[in-house]
Amino acid sequence: MRRKKRQVTDLETIKNLVEKSQVVRIALNGEDYPYVVPVNYGYEWKDEQLNLYVHGANEGKKVSMIKDNPKVAIEMDGNHKLVEGNRNAATYSYAYQSLIGFGTAELLEDLEERRKALILLMDHAAKGADYDEIPEAMLKRTGIIKITLDSYTMKENVHPDDK
Repeated sequence: MRRKKRQVTDLETIKNLVEKSQVVRIALNGEDYPYVVPVNYGYEWKDEQLNLYVHGANEGKKVSMIKDNPKVAIEMDGNHKLVEGNRNAATYSYAYQSLIGFGTAELLEDLEERRKALILLMDHAAKGADYDEIPEAMLKRTGIIKITLDSYTMKENVHPDDK
């Protein structure tokens, strides 16, 4: 990381960003170009290990690319705010938090693993909402991707008003 002073190593701060964010961008290895797709997600922590869960179709571009090469990169960000300067453009900046990670994606086949993943997704995206039990037919037709991150780093530029 080039700007070490912006690196975040506090696990609670990292967990807070993951909780507050609603979209993760997944970078997949494409044919001619990388492929990046923004998706909603659910997640779980096992100590410092972060696992993400996303859902979608059982087939398509993401699924094909993961089958060809399961290595992925992810990005999520938040707390965006302009840091206003004076009339000199060089005095302006931008406050943010961002997390970049690298890992492996897998397509979940086991119905109970799929159910757990969809519950985690609902718990994250629709915090506190009541919903019916997820029918088995839905579990069978929904594609679920688990991303196990091997590594991740977080950076932030804190707005002066928030210090």
